[in-house]
Amino acid sequence: MKSLLEKSINRWWVRHIIFGVCALFLFLPFLINGELITWTDSQFHLTRIYEIVQQQEHGQFFPDIIKYSGLQNWGYGLNFFYPSYVLLPLVFLWRLLDNPVLAIIIFDIFIVYFALVMNYRIFRKASDNISLSFFVSFFYVLTASAGKMPASASSSMNVPIVGIEMLNQLTSNIVFLFAPVVLVSFYQIIFKKDKTFWRSAAIFSALSIMLSIPATLGLVIIILGMFVIGVFNKKISFIDFLTLLGTAISTICLSALFVIPFLEQRLGSQWASLPNRQTLWGKSFFDIVIKNIFDFSDILSIFVIFTFILLLIYKKFDKNYKLLVVGYLISLLFLHSSVFPWWIIQNLFSATLQYTSRWEFIPKLLGSIFIARAMLDIAKERPKIVITLSSLTLFFSVLGMYGNTISTYFPVLPVDQIGKTKPESGNRVESFYPTKNLVRTGGVFFRVNKNSVNTILETNFVSRKELGLKPDAPLFSSFAFSDYRLKGQYKNHRDIYEKSLVKFDGKLHQNLTSIQGENLVIKNLPVKNLKVQAPVTYLKGFKAFDSNGNQLMSYKNSIGFLEIKTKGADEINIVYEKTFLHKLSIIISIISWLILIIGIFLSKINKIIKGDRSAKTINRHTSLQRRRSNRNIRQRSK
Repeated sequence: MKSLLEKSINRWWVRHIIFGVCALFLFLPFLINGELITWTDSQFHLTRIYEIVQQQEHGQFFPDIIKYSGLQNWGYGLNFFYPSYVLLPLVFLWRLLDNPVLAIIIFDIFIVYFALVMNYRIFRKASDNISLSFFVSFFYVLTASAGKMPASASSSMNVPIVGIEMLNQLTSNIVFLFAPVVLVSFYQIIFKKDKTFWRSAAIFSALSIMLSIPATLGLVIIILGMFVIGVFNKKISFIDFLTLLGTAISTICLSALFVIPFLEQRLGSQWASLPNRQTLWGKSFFDIVIKNIFDFSDILSIFVIFTFILLLIYKKFDKNYKLLVVGYLISLLFLHSSVFPWWIIQNLFSATLQYTSRWEFIPKLLGSIFIARAMLDIAKERPKIVITLSSLTLFFSVLGMYGNTISTYFPVLPVDQIGKTKPESGNRVESFYPTKNLVRTGGVFFRVNKNSVNTILETNFVSRKELGLKPDAPLFSSFAFSDYRLKGQYKNHRDIYEKSLVKFDGKLHQNLTSIQGENLVIKNLPVKNLKVQAPVTYLKGFKAFDSNGNQLMSYKNSIGFLEIKTKGADEINIVYEKTFLHKLSIIISIISWLILIIGIFLSKINKIIKGDRSAKTINRHTSLQRRRSNRNIRQRSK
């Protein structure tokens, strides 16, 4: 059974068909219907991707500030703090297909397929065990990512593949799928002294950085933990240290186009913590951890318990299984209970980590390895368990995916309800088509197709009059535009950027700003020497000019906004130009990726050439042996 299984999986086309079918099944209804079920966070991701699409249409392929998403958002430095570069393939599909929803569905299918392939490849290289590598990847991506069925509608929020479909914590969930590639690569370098893993470590670490800082933080802490253990156990030689250092430098170079501008802006000013910080502690052991272990809405928990019992029955529960179980339990305690004193580091980590669920790849990976190993061991006694567990995994993962999303088309309504459900915020059992007011309120599931997506994309351009608001009401932003502000701005000066207010002569003035092309224009200023405060949080790269093109002095004022000395100009044009370091970082990343791609290509060619030479050498030796054998036979016959 094992040899037949390995033989089938080892055929690359069989393996890729299986992975492709699994990914397709998860998103097939959305592909057929041309419609997504999204959550509140989708407004943020859809509009920020749309901003990048517009920037590319204007010839700007390396995002910086927000320019094309409404007056209230102009100059917001979102892209410096929330990476977007790994989403560029999605931007390409968006522009190619001219259908955002179809582009997202195709992108999602590819991400899941690619995760299955890369996790298999890294485990295969590390273990040289075809079956184990295949099933660890299979269980990790499907049960750990799509298998959690909704005990409540809100439970879908913490399921990575469901989150990817809903555009909820999109980039963190993508990092979740590829986390094993990074962790296994560094494990092999540190503990197995295998330098060949530096490439996968550097590539996927760089991609992680350019996707999500909170998720990357979790990976970095685990890698540092492995490094410390390696140092204490004297596992790391000087060569190993150089390999790790080279990997770190390669990672920084590959991701330089995000890392360097991020550090330049971050270190250049005092930035406030995120206004909506999460509480990371206060959950009891029995309330959270036990529920996670015995959570029958989570297929991974069921399979861990099931295989654990079978291992005991067949007396196969050895030391390795004990270590995996202990690691699984400790990681759950660490992430989901007050056993770890989160309160000590609450203020330090809550602004970047936000949710401990972002690090759930730790128990999910350990659980998946446990299930895969146990299943293959038990298969020696009960071969049918392989087909049974594999089929159940695919079935429940698809069921869980549809149950979290498609079920909102068919809600179970109260018996006494008359007529249609009103789309009120907090309704998590039914989905609705987005409207201008509903998008602003949020808190419901949206049905997003090629037509209805425009309602979300136009969110930042809806006027106060259309929403029935007063003329001086704050403008709505889908970009969470209070998140990345300098200290004190959100707490004390929120009206300035929410209403696009200009300050001079000690007073705030409305309706003086407008957008012309890529620039913010302030008009109708008094013709005298003024210090004008623009409704823009200061960033390195802003410049100001008068109507004749003469540059004006601009700087960061005492409350962190851009301030300009007018020199008597009645109009100010504010532009953003990438700094020298930003431009340099783009060059570094482009050169680094080119060198890496060329290196991989030459390495492949070298392997092919060596393989041909080896084959020729073997054939030559075989032919020589054949001639010698024939000669000996003829001599004997004489």
